[in-house]
Amino acid sequence: MKDRICPICSNAAPFRLKKENTDYCQCCNCKTLFSDPLENSDMVGGEHEEGRNIQQNHLRIGRIDEMIMGAKKDTIHILDFGCGHGMLIDDLKKSGYPNVVGYDAYNEKYNVLPEKEKYHIITAIEVIEHTSHPFREIDVMYRSLIPGGAVMFETSFVDIAQQENIELEDFFYIAPANGHSTIFSHHGLDLLMCLKGFIPRRHFNRHVRLYQKPYKK
Repeated sequence: MKDRICPICSNAAPFRLKKENTDYCQCCNCKTLFSDPLENSDMVGGEHEEGRNIQQNHLRIGRIDEMIMGAKKDTIHILDFGCGHGMLIDDLKKSGYPNVVGYDAYNEKYNVLPEKEKYHIITAIEVIEHTSHPFREIDVMYRSLIPGGAVMFETSFVDIAQQENIELEDFFYIAPANGHSTIFSHHGLDLLMCLKGFIPRRHFNRHVRLYQKPYKK
């Protein structure tokens, strides 16, 4: 694989590693790791979907409770983007959020995005790593949010491998078989979201990042 140009910051991105016959380059500037686009049509829900939702949805709902800052739950419209089989949707409704819908391009039950709906919050759980340049999914999220609305990403990052002293060749999240074509750095995702018109907000932790659509001037 020839050296590439970073799809986010346009800096040099030399070949970094091969995994499962898939070549990945890494940006010299923002450190984002990426391959060519990968097949995702058979990735609905991702790996261990049921277990991940059972163990972690209460944490996701807690973050949303924090984001709405005491507003009434029945006034908040939420879109779960890349919703898989809809387990987070069901749990949010059980937690008092009646206005929750899902979108997943590869699930016939959820593959139509309401065109006229505007959301206060978009969740994207284990989604952004499946995307590739030009990252049109983020444009869809931007259009779907009300001014001041926010998108919450949950994924893993190359920073985590560095923090844990894990060689990228051994980092479990670089998984082409699971459709993971872009493993962002924290800085790389911040850059991309700013380019797409969002404002980085207080991130919850090293896996969960929050971005706001600006209010109209």
